Amino acid sequence: MAPRRDDLERQINLTFAFLSAESFDRKYLTQAWIHSSLDGYRDMSIDSFRKALQRDLVALRKAGVPIESQILTSGPHEGKQAYRLDSEGYELKDIEFTPEEAAVLGLAGEMGQDLELGAFARSGWTKIAASGANRDLGTAGAAVSNAGDLRVLSARDLDAIMRARHKALRIRFSYARSQTDSPGSRSMDVWGLVPERDRIYLVGHDIDRAEVRCFRITRISGVTVLDDPVEHPAPLGTNLQAVVRSHLRRDRELIHAHLTVQEGRAVALTSEGAHLGDNRWLLEDVDRDWLIRNAAAHAPEAIVTEPRDVVDEVIALLTTAQERMAEGHATHR
Repeated sequence: MAPRRDDLERQINLTFAFLSAESFDRKYLTQAWIHSSLDGYRDMSIDSFRKALQRDLVALRKAGVPIESQILTSGPHEGKQAYRLDSEGYELKDIEFTPEEAAVLGLAGEMGQDLELGAFARSGWTKIAASGANRDLGTAGAAVSNAGDLRVLSARDLDAIMRARHKALRIRFSYARSQTDSPGSRSMDVWGLVPERDRIYLVGHDIDRAEVRCFRITRISGVTVLDDPVEHPAPLGTNLQAVVRSHLRRDRELIHAHLTVQEGRAVALTSEGAHLGDNRWLLEDVDRDWLIRNAAAHAPEAIVTEPRDVVDEVIALLTTAQERMAEGHATHR
């Protein structure tokens, strides 16, 4: 079942990338951009990536997503293969569902989580959501997908965000910084939804803070579309993926690191990295403190080889732990 789930996660990330292409100021997405920017493709070799991408494009087209391909004839990527979403062919007229119909769609999405029916239902649901359809699936408890944050995102909230983005309207929602915090009300001019490392972030201009902010989608709820038009649209050429990564770096020091890991061990580390062959792994844009703690916890099965300052801190952490253990043994003699 895992390979099928991996395929679905890639296809959903790819669909979101096409839907957000205008926010990235890209009419076409190049193979190079897809390979380097989207989860599910990053850790693949060139040949594996190209084969997976072609399979995913075929699957999306069969699901009704009109993707066009073209060799670019100008610009910095001249001569490169690129793809775009035919937005006119993808949009539907406004749709109204009765409560009974909404419940049926929600039940289909819920029951089909691990079946082909689920993939079909979710593909169709995503297309409906992209159209800005007017309906309420929240009472049905529909789950959109098994991919990262989307598994807990309510259909009602996703629909509201997509509709606000489509119609350039402001939204209001509840936001909690953590599971233990009480949620507060926030207002935002929506710029887009951005997938990043199996997480989904809502990006836009925070009216309450008067600045650009990113909110992890699992921490927001009760999204309401207001009648107020957007007053702070994304500046022309804004790369929302870069905005999210910059926002994440404010609170964490993200680094690249090389490790050697015994085969089949330290899954917490290898699941975040790319296999370079033999026992060598590359982890990109990982939290430095997280890496140090996990490398020490999995030593000697996992060993950081670069950067040197991280190696030194892992050794220091292990040394301190050994000294404390020795002191504990001496105390109990």
